[in-house]
Amino acid sequence: MPLTTLLIATPDGHDVERLGVALQAAALPWLRVAGCVACHNLVHEVVRTAPQAVVLVCGALDAGLLASLRLLAQGAPRPVLVVSPVAPEREAAAALVLAGVQAWLTGPVEPMQVAAALPLALARFAHEQARDRSLADALARLDERKWVDRAKGLLMQHQHLNEVDAFVLLRTASMHVNLRVGEVSRSLVEAAEAADAVNRAGQLRMLSQRLVKIMALPWVGLPDGATLPAGTACASAAQGLADCAQRLQTTVDSLGASGPAAVPTSAPGGALAEVLAAWRALQVLPQPLPSLAALAQADALAEALLHKSEMLVNALEVASGRRALQVINLCGRQRMLSQRLAKQVLLSAVLPAADAAAAAAAAVQTLEAFEAGLQALEQAPLTGDDIRVTLARARGQWQSLRQNIARAGVADTQDALRTLGRESDKLLATFEQLTTFYEHSVQVLLG
Repeated sequence: MPLTTLLIATPDGHDVERLGVALQAAALPWLRVAGCVACHNLVHEVVRTAPQAVVLVCGALDAGLLASLRLLAQGAPRPVLVVSPVAPEREAAAALVLAGVQAWLTGPVEPMQVAAALPLALARFAHEQARDRSLADALARLDERKWVDRAKGLLMQHQHLNEVDAFVLLRTASMHVNLRVGEVSRSLVEAAEAADAVNRAGQLRMLSQRLVKIMALPWVGLPDGATLPAGTACASAAQGLADCAQRLQTTVDSLGASGPAAVPTSAPGGALAEVLAAWRALQVLPQPLPSLAALAQADALAEALLHKSEMLVNALEVASGRRALQVINLCGRQRMLSQRLAKQVLLSAVLPAADAAAAAAAAVQTLEAFEAGLQALEQAPLTGDDIRVTLARARGQWQSLRQNIARAGVADTQDALRTLGRESDKLLATFEQLTTFYEHSVQVLLG
């Protein structure tokens, strides 16, 4: 098959038409001249005519010509032979090589010289293309090996597997979905990073409610208009608030350090920035709170933080594109509801009548939401000994908490309300553990 060649001349180039006619007249069976054009747009002409090789007839070598050659090499690479009356200097020659030129002829040239130089340009081009493919393959294999090593490390850490069993699991998964082991490994690592971000963002929801629950506990048993007395209960609340605030700040900071891959900037209004703003508004409240009105204000600010945190969790889940992360979101939400329910019951006992009634009504809704979420987790197809055992423990703790809420509603005693706070902490700890199990579940990570 003849080699199709396009002759291109820059404005200061030689008479490219004459060279083209001479090459055609030489009647070389392996060479066909596709055309001769005055090049105002080198890449456009090459794409339009689709030659197998390019002969560029030019005068001076300038930056614009080099830029066009580099663009050609990137977008539509072809063997390029440059014909010029002046030999390039050392730096210019290096620039031409980097721009994708394979051969160069200087001075007045005869058609047969061009024809003789074209096979060399083709050979060099083929060698360079093969070298580039080989390098790309090697880099791809190295990149794949890195993903496989990271995926094995995750499985060894969270599934307590040895290296051989971890690789067998990856290979089995790759055969199941008909993908390369490296692709499955990368998906697993990215899923683990997304699951971690969803889990941490979900902690912000819980902490927003836990803060107010801790703030409300010292007010139990105090009459309207009273101020918090100094004492053990107040000191304990102060320490609990400090720990909760530190954890909240650490979580916000860690999500910010994860970068855009974990926390998408496409979230409406910048979800993480809005969470941070809501948290700062809550931080400025004086501690201990001077009044029940301040407690109600703290709850309103915590609700704003909860709302912004919910937006962030949902944005992360959607950005991951992994439906399996829904179970982490759901389980993490149960952590929040355990604290929200306790907070609402406490507020219903300490706030003035109108606010107390609203808190009590909200507690009923939260109780129903928690029960529905627990049932959804119990019916989810994700299984495993750790998950089953922990879910059973959560069910028992939930029943105990509900019974305590009922007792607190009847007796409204300080002891019952403080017991409620402790039992909600136990339920929280169980769902913290359960969320971690889901986060590290192979079924979740492999989708």
